[in-house]
Amino acid sequence: MGRARAAPQQARLIGKYSGDQPGPLVLFVAGIHGNEPSGVDALERVFADLHASQPAFRGDVVGLAGNLSALAKGQRFIEKDLNRQWDEDRVFRLRDSGPEGLTAEDAEQAELIVALEDALRSARGDVFFLDLHTTSAVSAPFLTISDTLRTREFALSFSLPLVLGLEERLHGALLEFFYARGFVALGVESGQHDDPASVDRHEWVAWTALRAAGNLDGTFEPAEAAHERLGAAAADMKLAYEVLHRHGIEPEDRFAMEDGFHNFQRVSAGDVVGHDRSGPVRAPITGRVFLPLYQKQGDDGFFIAREVRPVWLRLSAVLRRLRVDRLVARLPGVERHPTDPHSYVVNRRVARWMVTELFHLLGFRRESGVDGETVFRRRKSTLAGPSRPE
Repeated sequence: MGRARAAPQQARLIGKYSGDQPGPLVLFVAGIHGNEPSGVDALERVFADLHASQPAFRGDVVGLAGNLSALAKGQRFIEKDLNRQWDEDRVFRLRDSGPEGLTAEDAEQAELIVALEDALRSARGDVFFLDLHTTSAVSAPFLTISDTLRTREFALSFSLPLVLGLEERLHGALLEFFYARGFVALGVESGQHDDPASVDRHEWVAWTALRAAGNLDGTFEPAEAAHERLGAAAADMKLAYEVLHRHGIEPEDRFAMEDGFHNFQRVSAGDVVGHDRSGPVRAPITGRVFLPLYQKQGDDGFFIAREVRPVWLRLSAVLRRLRVDRLVARLPGVERHPTDPHSYVVNRRVARWMVTELFHLLGFRRESGVDGETVFRRRKSTLAGPSRPE
């Protein structure tokens, strides 16, 4: 599912604009999935307006295209998902190796790594990263974040729903690479792949990001109405959701989602949501269907999320500022990690109730779990201010 662009994206650099005065770097990547060109189209509009109008501007904004070969074909990827290849060891190996013998996505990633490092090296202030996406299902726009306080503060500037916990279940995503370095980083899902409104929403996101980061003031006309338009596009949504379940699939499963599901649609435990070679696939828990798969490529059949009440977000902010995490090692079944000072090991046979919820409140993410033990690691820069490149 998706569409090829009328004029295939040929250059990695979509655009760059810089002000005379130092300021933040807002860095966009669009089209890391080739059947999601809306972000590329939107950024082309934004850079055209910036260069034509020459507004008062501080710092820098850079837009990069992700998977050029897949964008040209209008498909998610050529050989493998470029947005599942960003674990640290792999990135450094690719950066330091030559171009010989690389697969299509390896070559794309090697070029993108160089472009990202060039942009970060030239930063003159704090860095804000946004990864622009669309979905195969009908959807209101929303943001995915790693829930640090400063990322949350920036994300709330957009008046869009926040989805928490997705980064725990999508390993190797580009956002995870930026999270690990302590940058403010947002994933933006603007709507369905083929919906023209998705381009508009990505454009509004870009203008809102430039205002929220401090590059633009409130007097530039294209940016003035963007925030209100975004809020109207997600007016019926809750403030935040948390991902509780991922239904992973393999090609041999022959999974097919039932027709008609849209993002955040309510389902009850036991409802049939799809079929595979073994028969009906049922929702294991009650919640809201999230990112149902309606395209040929991908290994995420669907997710299930639940609403997060605003009071829990406020409570988590208070607990983190008070550094309550320093007390969790006193809880039964919780011990400090033997080699990582930022992690705790939880014996789930002893600590059974509300463990994940507690660690999420305190700013930790679930890293792994074997033999009845789960490792929770503190999200980087949970309390600190916006980061600059090293």
